[in-house]
Amino acid sequence: FEPMAAATAGKRRIPEQPSLKLYYFNIKGKGEAIRLFAAYAGLELEDVRFSSRDEFQKLKEDGTLPFGQVPLLEVGGKDKIPQSNAILRYLSKVAGMTPEDPVLAAKVDAALDAETDAMVGPLVVSYTTRFGIDLSDQQKTDACKAINEEVMPRHLNNLEKLLESSPTGWVAGTELPSIADFVWGCALAHYIPDKDRIFNEELRKLDAYPSCQALAARFMALPEIKAYYSRKMAA
Repeated sequence: FEPMAAATAGKRRIPEQPSLKLYYFNIKGKGEAIRLFAAYAGLELEDVRFSSRDEFQKLKEDGTLPFGQVPLLEVGGKDKIPQSNAILRYLSKVAGMTPEDPVLAAKVDAALDAETDAMVGPLVVSYTTRFGIDLSDQQKTDACKAINEEVMPRHLNNLEKLLESSPTGWVAGTELPSIADFVWGCALAHYIPDKDRIFNEELRKLDAYPSCQALAARFMALPEIKAYYSRKMAA
């Protein structure tokens, strides 16, 4: 495993927290937003990355994974929290970064769930049998065409409007980046640009979505995020 250092920003260091252990593959995927949020919030997180799929399969077979999938967060050595968004919501509360205003908190949740909606199509095309769907090569091609020309532009245009109306430039209008900014930040900075099997070059560049580009750049420029990747490069 890889112990993750707390963020350098003392104002966000958590003086007392339960032990936190994240189980995931050695990829960005659904785990990266969790890792980055922990680094940003000053949470100590033990980052357990499987060295092989056999490790994952063993945990799946012995009942360690409540839903048979990862990411999984182990809290205090006993409690287990599956599902990436549930993990992020929990960490946000532990870090004291969940908005107290119930309307603002709901806006964060809505933006978080909007990212989940946006990624349903790409996930189904990428992992067909996991969803009980068997697509032919032609059907995958047709699905990718629809994702690039209709589905993803619709979601990104919605995000553009959200960002343009935000008083702070963050997705839900929070003063500091919320967990919604972490899932969208990772999607815009990593997933969409890197997923050339699904997204065409035009979409991966995000040139038609300047506010999305600005969010990705602002997110990646956060000192804690830059420090996290600097540590990764030096390791």
